[in-house]
Amino acid sequence: MRSSVTILAGITAAIFMTSVAGATDLYVETISAPINQVAPELARALAAHHFKVVMHLDILKRIEAKEMQLHIPHLNKGQFTDVQAFVFCNPMFFSQLLNSDWKSASLCPLNLTVYGKGMSTTIVYPERIAYVQKTPANRTAQRIDSAVIAALKSIPKAN
Repeated sequence: MRSSVTILAGITAAIFMTSVAGATDLYVETISAPINQVAPELARALAAHHFKVVMHLDILKRIEAKEMQLHIPHLNKGQFTDVQAFVFCNPMFFSQLLNSDWKSASLCPLNLTVYGKGMSTTIVYPERIAYVQKTPANRTAQRIDSAVIAALKSIPKAN
């Protein structure tokens, strides 16, 4: 009996994790320009849409610098020329999340990852709506996603 309860609990946990993972939506914007041109335009677009970039990391270069020490096999099989992360925030959205469903404030700060490969740059933003469906923060998450996506679409050469 005890083993069947353990198995049932494991199956239930696996189903839950699959449904959470499957619910995550990613907005992808591809721009026909190298990452060194897109990154400053991205920062300007976020600022124009009332977001403050609080951190900008060149992830790939940092990891490559420590590749031998970290013992990472097959780093960058996709042969990206650069991978960068932007962490950004809008205090009003944070306040709205905190006030509507305080646990949802963990969605802030916001983030996105920028992948460069030659003359093409792809920006991937994990949409926040995927994390707060059926909560009081749903409406705020929709507004956040709309504002971020509008910023991404405003970058020159964006689709």
